[in-house]
Amino acid sequence: MELVLKPIGFIQSKQVEPYQASRQPDDISEPAILKLEPGHNFEQALQDLDGCSHVWLIFGFHQNSNWKPLVKTPRSDRKIGVFATRAPYRPNPLGLSCVKLISVMGLKLEIGPNDLLDGTPIYDIKPYHPESDRIEESQIKWFENSMHPKMKINISPSAEDELDFLEINGVSELRSFIQRQLEYDPTNGDKKRVEKNSSYWTLAYRTWRIDFLIAEDSVGILAIRSGYTPQELNDQDDTYKDKAIHRKFVAHFT
Repeated sequence: MELVLKPIGFIQSKQVEPYQASRQPDDISEPAILKLEPGHNFEQALQDLDGCSHVWLIFGFHQNSNWKPLVKTPRSDRKIGVFATRAPYRPNPLGLSCVKLISVMGLKLEIGPNDLLDGTPIYDIKPYHPESDRIEESQIKWFENSMHPKMKINISPSAEDELDFLEINGVSELRSFIQRQLEYDPTNGDKKRVEKNSSYWTLAYRTWRIDFLIAEDSVGILAIRSGYTPQELNDQDDTYKDKAIHRKFVAHFT
């Protein structure tokens, strides 16, 4: 039986690029708005939903056009069957995410931290059931035996000052980017823009660079710096429209 799905709505979010969204909903994710399509009597379908604290969203991986039978996750040291993971590379590009429901305003649903990107199509909404959706004996053996434990992120005082400065000046996503990119397998160059220097590593985020060290179970953030050379900063070409904040940053911390 072939099933044709039509979105009932779309996500509106500040999370535009895949690296801006967490792999699962977490506290550093952005909230979002789910805007349902008009003209389908969804107003009645939403009746009583505001009494639900959390909902399951069935969505589409709209930025994935192919599937892989085996995938390597941030927690695994080997490839895992895609059906044993939540990776987006699926035969039918469907995802399932549980999110906090903050409010229902007409056809707009405000949801809490989530792992969804802007423009994500939503195909259905179901309430999280506190009795039947909680399974005490659940387990994922490959996950428990993972070779990539979660690393603790330690940020130096000087790097904290640099992050605070950037957040005040509108570069707000660096801190969450660092957490997500470095908490598992931080030196994996296949999945991250990282390079080894003489005594430390550097992670690239757009035109910014994050220098860090690796200990046994922790990552130490040494510094945040501009990815532009002094010559490039003086150049009038500004492809990414961000040289003004880079110049301000360099002037402040030089």
